Amino acid sequence: MVQQMNDKIAFLNRYTLSSEKKVEFITDKWTILNAPIPEYWKAAFLADTLEDRKSLILGEWQKYLARELSNTILYLQTYLTDIELMKVGDEYSILYTILGFKTKMKFFYEGKNPVTEQELKEKIKYPIEKIDNSIIDFYTKIHNGFYDFTSKSMGLDALKVINPVSDFEWEYEDQLEMDLTSCYNFFSNGMGTYIVLDLTKNIEIGAYLWSTKELPKGNLNFWDFIDEWIIIGLDF
Repeated sequence: MVQQMNDKIAFLNRYTLSSEKKVEFITDKWTILNAPIPEYWKAAFLADTLEDRKSLILGEWQKYLARELSNTILYLQTYLTDIELMKVGDEYSILYTILGFKTKMKFFYEGKNPVTEQELKEKIKYPIEKIDNSIIDFYTKIHNGFYDFTSKSMGLDALKVINPVSDFEWEYEDQLEMDLTSCYNFFSNGMGTYIVLDLTKNIEIGAYLWSTKELPKGNLNFWDFIDEWIIIGLDF
């Protein structure tokens, strides 16, 4: 068991993006109680069983995004094999270990410590009262991103890598009749395709499939595509 944990940490350390940042799993009761994490995280990681931890963590997902991420939540309820409190450098996260249904591969997904509304407001230069509540709830109540730990993709991006697409050059930009400053990337497949949301539009029709090579495909439901693509990442 100790060797398995050491092997797991050694594997994860290859993907921290910094040789100075090391993975540490937090199990000490005093450390958990005093960590700067949500109260329901503390309750979960002081619980005795994996089922209790899953229930407490995924219960918050259901509380805020039961409809928006219904397939992802069901998948996690079914195929989550472990859920651990992790510290990478000085940042706390939850590490979800998932066994893919079709692939039978083990995936490690990271859910970072939620951010404050102020942090969200400072990063996304758009009036927070006009941002859909579901996005605010995810980033401030659940996680600051949820994605494959090794590729940093196939899930909701962490706030630090969410940017308006106007910050980048697109070879087809002169063909676009839209304000790129209000369009933010929230998801990457790691291969040049993104799910972008136009914050001026209703979330049910304001998403785009955005590619480095092709014109964006718009009028998409943001959460439907996020929910579907997370499952694709785990099973295809």
